[in-house]
Parts: sequence; structure tokens; C-alpha cells
Amino acid sequence: MKNRLALTAALGAASLFLAGCGGPAASDGGTSALTEITVGTLPIVSNTVLALGVEKGFFKEEGLNVKLASAQGGAALVPAVVSGQYDFAFSNNVSLMTARARGLPIKIVAAASSAGTNPAPPDEAIVVGPNNGAKSLADLGGSTVAVNGLKNMVEVADRVALEKAGVDLGTVKFVEVGFPDMPAALASGRIEVAHVAEPFLSQAVKGGARILSAPYREVLPDVFMSSWFTSEKVIAEKAKTVDGFRRALEKSRIYATEHVDEVRAYIPTFLKMDATVAKEISMGNWPSGMPNKASLQAWYDACIKYGVFSKDGLPDPTTILAG
Repeated sequence: MKNRLALTAALGAASLFLAGCGGPAASDGGTSALTEITVGTLPIVSNTVLALGVEKGFFKEEGLNVKLASAQGGAALVPAVVSGQYDFAFSNNVSLMTARARGLPIKIVAAASSAGTNPAPPDEAIVVGPNNGAKSLADLGGSTVAVNGLKNMVEVADRVALEKAGVDLGTVKFVEVGFPDMPAALASGRIEVAHVAEPFLSQAVKGGARILSAPYREVLPDVFMSSWFTSEKVIAEKAKTVDGFRRALEKSRIYATEHVDEVRAYIPTFLKMDATVAKEISMGNWPSGMPNKASLQAWYDACIKYGVFSKDGLPDPTTILAG
């Protein structure tokens, strides 16, 4: 798709998704007033770090008054940022590189999550249902694997993991199933293999599912998975806001790392989740700084290999990083 067509489609999607959400956030303000910004989030554990930081006042300390806007999927957040309706948002790094490959003017400003390393409990995993006899990924040839979105980070990671295990990917089919629907579908036998994320991973395991692999760690140990991003326009016109946003994120990350129990206690408020579940789920990792180049290159190479986007659209993955 040509860049102009991609941008037009993105802006159209943004206007549909954000109808009634109000105008764009204010530009850099003076020293006596807070700068209003809107940040797009997803209802997932890693975004609790930012939300708790807002609650703690870390963003106001940097002169920012944050309005949180929640979406159900990252696909809606990219056009929202491109259109100027949101100043910053969260998405996985494959979605962001794909958007950049299509010509959308976005840049990563901070890392959001990484996958950790074995044997630490993963917050996402490939599992099999209670009636599936597979003992390892190598046994999944010919399987249908449920993922929350096709041609995106989850499917890419699963392809990497399955191929490393010796599975012929030509025999594997991927189908789209929402994370919330996976535990019941696995328990009933409607699906037998799935890539599940917390808090639904813990629910699936309680229902008899068995974890076979943490696929992100097969892409690269502790690979950076997701990021906070903005538009090139915001970077050019609101440099002080971008710097303040980064500093507030880092304060939030440090606080969350040092007060994990408080993060768990805040999760039910942010995610409308049962407090008992919040105490049991794997929390994931919250890295500082920017996604490392090795992680971006690993995702990039896998995306090229599996046809998610082409080198013509994105010759160098590091160009998605803001300065």
C-alpha cells in the first residue's frame, strides 16, 4: 500500500474510533500551568505502571496533566496518535514497525515491557488444553494455534518458537481468538493450542491447560515487546512535553519496581479485575530507557521472514526510535 493511502486510511480509522472524544491536547504550556496530554492505553498489566504513576502524581511533577484513554487493541492507537487526537500511546513493537513500514510518522519514545528469561514465570505462553497430549512444541505439527491477532507480534513469536522446535510451519494454522475467550475455549476443547496472556494465562492453567513455551523468549531472551510512542509532529513541536513524559514514565517504572505489592493492589482498580486474581498473575518486566537494538532487529528479521512487512517499507528498524 502506498504511504499516502496508508495515512489516509489511518486518519479515517482514527476519526471513527475517536468520535466524541474531544479535541487534541494542548501544546507546551507556560511554567504556571500544566500541559494537558492524552495517553492511549490498553487494559493490560504492563499499562498499570503508567496509570499508577499518574495516580501518584509523577506526571504532574513534570508539568503534565494526563487524561487516560483506553482502547481494546493497539491497532486503534496508532491512527489516534497520527491524527493528533492522542499525544502518546502504547503498542507492541511489531505493530509499530509495521505502521512505520507503511509510512506512518510515528516514533518510539520509551520502552514499556520485556519478556524476561527462563525459568521466571512468563506473562504470556503457548499452552495446550487438558486433553491435548503434546509434551513440547515439537509435538505441535499439524495443529491449529489460537492467537489474539493474525500477522502481528503474537503470531510472529509463535512462528519463531515452533520453527526452532523443528515444526514444519506449513502444517500449522493460526486462528484469531480474543485472549478473554481462550481459557473457556481450551477447557471445552473448542481450541487445543493457544498463545495466552495474563490474566487469562493463569485462568487457563487453573482450568487444566499446560504451558509448553514462553515464545517471546525464543525470539530473544528478555526481548523488548512493547513501547510508548508518539508522532513526529509531537516530537518536533512539543519537545519539552516529550522529555517530561519520559521522565515521568521512568519515575513510574522505578516506583512500580520497588512497590510491586502496591502495583498488584492497584491492578483491580485499573483493569476492573478480581483482587484474588491480581495477587496470582505473573507481572512481566518493565524495562528502563528505549528498546534495545538487538530486540528490534530480532523482531524485524522475523517480520521480514514471515511476510509481515518488507524491507522496502522499513530498511532499518532503528529508524523507529526517537532521538
